Amino acid sequence: MQAKVIVPTVADKLTDHYLAHHGYQVLTVANPSQEDILRLAPDAAAVMMISKRLTNDLYDQMPNLKVLARRGVGYDNIDVAYAASRGVWVTNTPGANARAVAEAALMDILLLARNIPQTQACMQQSGWAAAYGLLGHEVGSATVGIVGFGHIGQLLAQLLTGLGARVLIYDRHPRPTPYGSFVTWDELFRRSDYVSLHLAAVPDTIHSVSAHEFGLMPEHAGLINLARGSIVDEPALIAALQNGTIGGAALDVFAEEPLPADNPLWHLPNVLVTPHIGANTEEANRTMAMTAARMIDQVLSGQRPDFPVNEPQFK
Repeated sequence: MQAKVIVPTVADKLTDHYLAHHGYQVLTVANPSQEDILRLAPDAAAVMMISKRLTNDLYDQMPNLKVLARRGVGYDNIDVAYAASRGVWVTNTPGANARAVAEAALMDILLLARNIPQTQACMQQSGWAAAYGLLGHEVGSATVGIVGFGHIGQLLAQLLTGLGARVLIYDRHPRPTPYGSFVTWDELFRRSDYVSLHLAAVPDTIHSVSAHEFGLMPEHAGLINLARGSIVDEPALIAALQNGTIGGAALDVFAEEPLPADNPLWHLPNVLVTPHIGANTEEANRTMAMTAARMIDQVLSGQRPDFPVNEPQFK
């Protein structure tokens, strides 16, 4: 009997139905939620996840489950330690979306540097001539701080160095690089014109960027977050943007997603918001989907997956 696997519809298409060609019974849904999974196939052996949160009561209802394959890098939407205790692999796709997110971060830095959010608001409210008078800055003469130096941070540093920017880096594990200088946490926030966040959301990083960090930043500085909304203390950020402690922000991720209609971030003229699209390129989605599909095939064919984020306890 064919093992059942649940796969996002777009992933099945972008992989040219890889898992079906490898002998699995594939069931598709746009973005598998726990309700979708249990409705479609509680007897499934594998699920490819995008962003919906899965809770720990899933495993009692899915006796055949062997692997949850995250189509992406972050896995804060699942308790990986508990999954391991139930004998379920959790995998991800490290580096698969790095170029897409690094390019999106660079785009956001450029938009903040040229005051595009303020220019658009001014043009709509006060007209062409008033907006024309808002002068921007060149990134090549700026200092950019990168917090987190994994695949994305490294690519962003390379792109920024190519533009002539000075790059400062904070990471818990400094390493030699021709694309910037490692500094302390406080020094990075104090010296940077733009700070781009590329940290995983783990207990040590939740709300790690808060009023203290905003107080260190220059008044003209901009914050860019394409990592996870929980890394930033959102009320402290809103206050810093409203009172001029920092100059602006470009945000792709939020404490609550979708961003609630009553969130003040919608209405601040110095803020650019996007709907968690940092990795939304065809190339990144194809690579993430294919890598996740391979992780499913590896586990279900009795192999150790290449990219596990936990170590299941098998009885």
